[in-house]
Amino acid sequence: MATLQQTDHNKTVDAKNFSRRAALGGLLFPAVGLLLGGCTRALTTAAAPKVTIPEGRGAFALRADGTRAFRNHELVDQNGVKVRFQDDLVEGKVFGATFQYAKCKGICSDMTEQMKKSYQLMKPIMGKPVNFYMFSLAGDSPAEMKAFMQAHGIDNLPGWRFFTGSSEAIADIRWAFGFGDPNEETDKNLAGHTGMVRFCNHKLDKWAACPAQGSPESTARLVVRLFPSNERPQLAGIASKIATPSYPMKNWTPAKPLTATLASRL
Repeated sequence: MATLQQTDHNKTVDAKNFSRRAALGGLLFPAVGLLLGGCTRALTTAAAPKVTIPEGRGAFALRADGTRAFRNHELVDQNGVKVRFQDDLVEGKVFGATFQYAKCKGICSDMTEQMKKSYQLMKPIMGKPVNFYMFSLAGDSPAEMKAFMQAHGIDNLPGWRFFTGSSEAIADIRWAFGFGDPNEETDKNLAGHTGMVRFCNHKLDKWAACPAQGSPESTARLVVRLFPSNERPQLAGIASKIATPSYPMKNWTPAKPLTATLASRL
């Protein structure tokens, strides 16, 4: 994965000489963008400033407003609709992204089923403003992607789409999101592809990640925390899962401080 080096607020990020740990760190490096911190604002339609993306797989540019610009790859969804990665899927969006493929015989089905449970918990905010993206690792056709979504009962769910594109485009997106391996053989091994989901609140350059096969409640809470504390959605499905404040235990006497015990012996 990439060693991401930030130079100054207007310069780009070099994504050569990758290492696993550095790539994840690079995605989360802004002080306001660490996993569970954060704040966001209502999305706007203002045109994004133009920047030059540096060379290197997974490279991106850090703009003056603190947001990231990725290569604007052309992709196609399960309905044959063409989109641009930066313009249509990233710019100003709140989203989760997984990398899988329609004919996967490994973890893809379980990933999808667990994300489906998370979707149900977040149903009030899915599509507006939260989106789920799946990126095909195997160059699936729109028909194959649609069949996969239909088989899992997620086709036509608001905000959930499956995208395909050139192998170079998908690899670039995957590496940009921190899921790459410097060993080419390992990197291209579909049987060992990542089971993580990458979350982003793009407008604040706020990033997070968790296992797609993890607890749906934990995933939903992670997404909620991408919003500012005073704007976080109140989701009934996860409210009961959040720990309640502790209460005093009956007939319990706190232990005396060790320092007091030692002082009495002097």
